[in-house]
Amino acid sequence: MKRKNYNRKLISYFVIWSVVLSSLLFSSPDNIVVSASAVPEIQMLTPDAGAVLNAPVVEFTGSISDDLTTPDKLSVKVFEQLESSQQPIDITDEGKLTLTPKENGADFSYSRDFSEGVHTITFVVTDEEGVSAKEERSFTVKLDGTVMTEDIPETADNGAGNPVTSTEEKGTIQETTPTSTEVTVSSQPANDEVRTRPYMAKMYLIPKDAADKYEPEKAVPSSFLPVEDMTRVPLNYVILVDVRSTEILTKSQPLLTSFGDIKGSEDLITTTVLTENLKSYVYTFTPDQNFKPSTSYYVYLNPKFSSETGNVIIPRFLKFTTVSDYKNTAYQVNRVDDETIDNDNIHGPFSVVTSACSFCHSTHNGTDEFLGKGSNENELCMACHDGTGSPKIEDNAAHSKHYKDSSVSCSSCHDPHNPGTKENPNSMHPSLGTDPFFNYKKASTAAGVESDYSLCFNCHTAGKAKDIKKYYADGTLKSQSGHNIQAQTESGISLNGQLPCAECHETHGASNIKMLRPELGNIKLGQKPESDQLDDNWFNKTTVEWDADAQRKFCLSCHNGQTDLYGKKGNAIYDKETGDPVNSENDGHDRESIKTCSECHSDSKSFMDTAHAPKRITP
Repeated sequence: MKRKNYNRKLISYFVIWSVVLSSLLFSSPDNIVVSASAVPEIQMLTPDAGAVLNAPVVEFTGSISDDLTTPDKLSVKVFEQLESSQQPIDITDEGKLTLTPKENGADFSYSRDFSEGVHTITFVVTDEEGVSAKEERSFTVKLDGTVMTEDIPETADNGAGNPVTSTEEKGTIQETTPTSTEVTVSSQPANDEVRTRPYMAKMYLIPKDAADKYEPEKAVPSSFLPVEDMTRVPLNYVILVDVRSTEILTKSQPLLTSFGDIKGSEDLITTTVLTENLKSYVYTFTPDQNFKPSTSYYVYLNPKFSSETGNVIIPRFLKFTTVSDYKNTAYQVNRVDDETIDNDNIHGPFSVVTSACSFCHSTHNGTDEFLGKGSNENELCMACHDGTGSPKIEDNAAHSKHYKDSSVSCSSCHDPHNPGTKENPNSMHPSLGTDPFFNYKKASTAAGVESDYSLCFNCHTAGKAKDIKKYYADGTLKSQSGHNIQAQTESGISLNGQLPCAECHETHGASNIKMLRPELGNIKLGQKPESDQLDDNWFNKTTVEWDADAQRKFCLSCHNGQTDLYGKKGNAIYDKETGDPVNSENDGHDRESIKTCSECHSDSKSFMDTAHAPKRITP
């Protein structure tokens, strides 16, 4: 019996090994199926790596493909790495990007103006699953031509009551290499369009005595900080503003500052001829004392600042916040050319600020799994952000739904451990898309595309909070929207799309419902009137009903023929003298009308539709 079992085992082993050997002998690569995970591919064709180009307009060409994704589901973004930035800057909307589908992918081209010097550009292709590939290309723009200088007239008034002296005779023009004290004339036009209104091209916060390092149309030192929403600004910085105009400017102040007891002086530093029709006027504002720590400051362009022919400047206002005084250590961000990640840490580097981690965490007495102090996250942040140790957050009272429950907190938008940068000064969370972080863009940077407001749309989309994203993503809603505008070319702003959220809303709170701004427009308003005026820029709303009076008051705060946004004024709907409608056939625009705006400017009769994408009505 044992002999028979032994034979059976031998036969079984023989059969098994025969099968194994036959599978090996008769296998073929054609029979092997490999599970492949598709990754998009990108190939650059022109220009060559390291190319030296003698024209400012550079065109890139290449192709993209993905085995499992159709070309219409692939997105392309373009980024530039600047020496002054730790993170690449998204420049996609600053140029012209064209995608041409083909059988297995798409060809692309991208063209844009570049300043003279070395540039490093990265193209990123991403499929609908978020998988991406990138291709980098470096090149140099070297322009040929003569650079001339035009000196400021000797002892010329600089527009702020201070004389500016010149070492050259009045009106001399000479061929030379520009120095930091000269006024340069670019041989390469920045834009051949004839502009009529003065406009702000750039505004920076800069170290004292650094104004001579600024040259229009060229990269700025890393110590220069863009003003809009900048945080942790050193206390001894000054303001630099570059105003562009096709006409001679009047000798008046271009800035209005709301700095409390801090006064200062404005100086015209240089005048640079950019084209035959356009000049750059660079001013500085130097405070008579250092800024205060943990303080937010507002800067307005003077709405009365104009050219000699009376063309007034495009109004703007910007906000910045100074560095905090951490436990009276007067900690300052050391913004120098070799700055490190630690220097940008929004809550201070541990090695500089004693026990920085213990500001928020307690090893033995933490109240949650993160060892955080405070009964909830908002209280933890407010321990400092009540104005005692860090900038005071705006009062939110009962009108901010961002604090209604535990589903929304400070860290829903801000990453307390993410180092702040000039591109992301408020430490917004990293984004899963092609942008490095969630965006909340305003007039200085918004192009009008959906991704400009990704911070808001992370919640305000279908299935979460009120769906506002649709007004910026739906082609039909955008095409009929009266708030889909293109900024005037003389505004110095690139908006070509829906109005930014910040034109109407605050982020942390306001005295109005829906966090609506009480002051609309870009001009510093005077004393608020005791009673509401139908067509001024003040708005007050604390109740939830949007009746005819409320709708008309809100809309007419801008649609009054005087509120200036992006170089355009909101059309007045009635004559201020008579109250009669501008369009005599539209009785709803009569000053005394009781019609709601949403009755005509929304198919759904919804004021939310009307406010975000008001339907255009053809007279």
